[in-house]
Amino acid sequence: MTLQNIHINHARQVTPDRLPVEVVERKGIGHPDSLSDGIAESISRTLSRQYMKLTGHILHHNTDQVEVVGGAAKPVFGGGKLTRPILVFISGRATDMIEGEEIDVTDIASKVSQEYLAETLPNLDPSKHIKTESRIGRGSVELTELFKRK
Repeated sequence: MTLQNIHINHARQVTPDRLPVEVVERKGIGHPDSLSDGIAESISRTLSRQYMKLTGHILHHNTDQVEVVGGAAKPVFGGGKLTRPILVFISGRATDMIEGEEIDVTDIASKVSQEYLAETLPNLDPSKHIKTESRIGRGSVELTELFKRK
């Protein structure tokens, strides 16, 4: 079937719901992908609350670019020592200026990520075990203006 340059092909293989077994990858709460997603969501929620408080609506931001890079440790039975901290690298874009008043989105992102990790990984001390690097840039003027429209 063709609809103005759109081609639809029917799958010829068996769909997963008809197979006797389905293999699914599950990532635990401490997996770097899960931690990255949790940090990104926490930053977005915090910025959204801040924007609502200051302007009455949520301004443009895109903070879903988080990477958790594993550190290094010397494990021993019953403990061990962290020899290189975990690196949390945060990037993206956010509105950082409202009517001439600057919002320190870099500081917000760093603090929120430390708080999230302290809550999620209670055996780690974020001040010692985690290094956060936030490089959130200024949001596009065009997108920022678009978000102001009703």
